[in-house]
Amino acid sequence: MLYGTGLILLWTTLALAQTPDDLQRAADPGLSTTQREAAFERLLRQGAANPTDLIRASQDGEDTRRRWVAIRAMGHLNAPAVRDAVLQLLSDPEPAIRTAAVSAIGDLGDRSLTPRAIDALQDPAIIVRAAAAETLGKLRDPRAVPPLTDALFSPDSFYRGNSLWVRRHYIDAMGQIRDRLAIPPLIRAIDDADPAVASASLRALEDLTGLSFADGRSREQERTAWRRWAEAQRRAR
Repeated sequence: MLYGTGLILLWTTLALAQTPDDLQRAADPGLSTTQREAAFERLLRQGAANPTDLIRASQDGEDTRRRWVAIRAMGHLNAPAVRDAVLQLLSDPEPAIRTAAVSAIGDLGDRSLTPRAIDALQDPAIIVRAAAAETLGKLRDPRAVPPLTDALFSPDSFYRGNSLWVRRHYIDAMGQIRDRLAIPPLIRAIDDADPAVASASLRALEDLTGLSFADGRSREQERTAWRRWAEAQRRAR
């Protein structure tokens, strides 16, 4: 009887060892979105009680996808240990991990971390710079407007004279921050050679000001109306 019980315990242990944990499930592209989201929600509940396992998973192992999921889960937890771990991961050698870390800053929603997200605008990996812009848009900290402006027109945002896709993220972030410091660079960008940047700038101006000059106007007339409005605002100061 004891022998049989021992076998049952052994088989149960082996079965559990072969069952993917919630982190593995959340990181498994073979599962449905619903299954991954359910696993992620369980991770958040577990992490809220004890974030140690998530922090360890974010730092260890060769599975980038698992580390990425762990970091994104950490962004939803309000704990000093989590914040410290996220900041350390900003210097990880893997661009995907740095991307997850800077995105987690946006999820944390702590404006005291704005300078760290600003620093990430100069990351060598374009996906990290894009994530940094998205985070700054979430934080809505006016301090980010000048660095975003610099990034928008920086030579690093062009390749062989061509505008890189990351520039649209800088525009979107300025529109989300909704600070009037962004008006001059956005006005400048409505004439950008990159049509996507020019269109994004018009949308950002509308978000920032609550105005629109699109009705009944061609795109060029719309841009002219924005220039006249900006000049009138400048003179009124």
